[in-house]
Amino acid sequence: MPFGTNSICKTKEEHLRSIADLVVNRETLIFFDTNIIAYLYKFHVAARDEFFNWTDAVMAGNRLRIPAWSANEYLSRLTSNQLQTYTPKSKEPDQIKKTLETMLEAASLFVDDSLLRKISFLGDRTLFLAEFRKAIDAIPQFTCAFKQQFDPKTVHEQIMEHLSPAVLNSDVTNLCVRAAKEGDTRIEHRLPPGFKDGKKDENRFGDLIIWFEILEYAKLNAIDFPSVVFISNDEKSDWVYAPQFRDENTRGGRRQIPNVKPEIKLIDPRLVSEFKRTVNHNKIVICNLFDLIEALSIGNPADFRQLAAAIQINIADAALSESSDLSTDELGAENSPAENPILIRASIVEDPDVLIAIGEVETPIVVDAENVNPQQVPALHLLYGQSALHDSEYDSDAPSAINEIIRELKSHNWYIQNPAITKINAIDDQAISRDSWFVLGRNIYQAACGNSGKAMDFVANLGAHLSRLSPENANDILAGMVFEIYFDLNGQFRSEPKAYLIEIPLQQIVSENFSCAKEFILLQLQPYLNELKFLPGTSQKLNLKVVSRSPSLGGFTRLRREHVMQSVQLDSIELICQRDDAAGMHMIRDRCSVTTLIDYISKNLAIPRWAIECTFEPIVEADTTFQLEGDKMIDFRLTKIA
Repeated sequence: MPFGTNSICKTKEEHLRSIADLVVNRETLIFFDTNIIAYLYKFHVAARDEFFNWTDAVMAGNRLRIPAWSANEYLSRLTSNQLQTYTPKSKEPDQIKKTLETMLEAASLFVDDSLLRKISFLGDRTLFLAEFRKAIDAIPQFTCAFKQQFDPKTVHEQIMEHLSPAVLNSDVTNLCVRAAKEGDTRIEHRLPPGFKDGKKDENRFGDLIIWFEILEYAKLNAIDFPSVVFISNDEKSDWVYAPQFRDENTRGGRRQIPNVKPEIKLIDPRLVSEFKRTVNHNKIVICNLFDLIEALSIGNPADFRQLAAAIQINIADAALSESSDLSTDELGAENSPAENPILIRASIVEDPDVLIAIGEVETPIVVDAENVNPQQVPALHLLYGQSALHDSEYDSDAPSAINEIIRELKSHNWYIQNPAITKINAIDDQAISRDSWFVLGRNIYQAACGNSGKAMDFVANLGAHLSRLSPENANDILAGMVFEIYFDLNGQFRSEPKAYLIEIPLQQIVSENFSCAKEFILLQLQPYLNELKFLPGTSQKLNLKVVSRSPSLGGFTRLRREHVMQSVQLDSIELICQRDDAAGMHMIRDRCSVTTLIDYISKNLAIPRWAIECTFEPIVEADTTFQLEGDKMIDFRLTKIA
């Protein structure tokens, strides 16, 4: 039996990357604990959609399994009509209104004109109470959104549709008999898993039964799946432990630091030992849902943006409850490391009309992408040093409040990045170089593209954040953000633009308020005009024309919302071509929705969605799915030869 380790020779980012590599590996078997299923009741619709898109892909490889005992625990909640108690709508909205009603009653007893003068309320006692009542009555029009996003009936139907095929067909009765025989002995001698549940009145052996299922199924499928990941939000010490130290990379080199805030937790070595004896290999990892989503966001952030943003609301609370002794079979918020029941945030706004409202865009300056040359660009007001343009050379170790924020944003760690974003508005801009503000802008955008929730919120509300800064600093930050879209950490033009969140930065830079940032970026892009279909700072619109037909089989027309694409043209450039063996993000090979097609164009060609005008022949519904004929694909690289 191994002794375990007191120090981890990995950074947090390296640990997350190893999880991501394991999870995406086609030879890795993935198990869900009951609390992962329960957690779906706390995600809003867009976040759940991303989660199920991922699980559908994993199940397509026959790699996702849910222990039968987990399904049994879930079923016990369903049959007792308790699922609704695990949604945010059941705990928060009504309670908020009741609390305010109580406060209004109390206010009616002590509020008088002298108090109102102290709080600078413009009105008398009668007006105060009337406005308070009006505010309370207005609450339901906002909280009713929870009834739509967190409807337990809808969530349950989605779970049934997407996850039912993953449930193991285990002999639960035999597993219970085995657990009853071995469970008390394991509890007495504190052998994991489940010894922390020894004092429970019922279901003391739930964790043990799940463990037996994992062992049994992993053994039977060890040849096809030589590695296993168990996803669970139960982080009690009878499953995982936190070594005292971990590695950290600094400009001075690699060093060991205390393994805190956040901790890296590892599977108990005794479980690894038992797993190896049973399955004949020791490749098993336990990670929670937070680490899973953060890990997946490293490699493919766009696919997990809503999910990552939703789950981060609970990261701070998770750190406070990591030592919880609550059982894995409980399905509520008490079962996860997080206590805050509301997991919803404002989505990144993508509707063009809404985008215009956010930043109050002034009349745009149109720049002809084909005829711009350095002589036509106005005199520049922004000049940055090489260390700012080559972000990798910038010395963020120099002492200052802004450099501390930049260092934390470079951590690639949500636990560290999110608090750093909140410090930006408190920066004293005296004696801070414009290079530093520019590099800050680059790193805000980097963190947002890595799915840091606070950074994404900063970008989503960019106009409001920039308005709090001086015009010079606002231009520096925006210039840095837009520069990051097109240029890498070494100042080299990106072959693949970092275009995940270009909508609002490119909408903001149209404004005359940011003419300096616009002039700067246009000059930087001069050598690459042939590589770009859209220039920042313009109001240029590009036409996307999709010609399709509704397929028919045997004389019967198929669903009208599934069409075969015959032509996809971007500004008259045909993007459909013969299929080849090339791979990458530049292509669509099978089928896609209208939204997916536009997203691919936006990401690959750095064109904001609001600049893409779509026409369809014939006109199609918004939820239409387009498919490509067998020998065809869409290749966005074709725009580069035009």
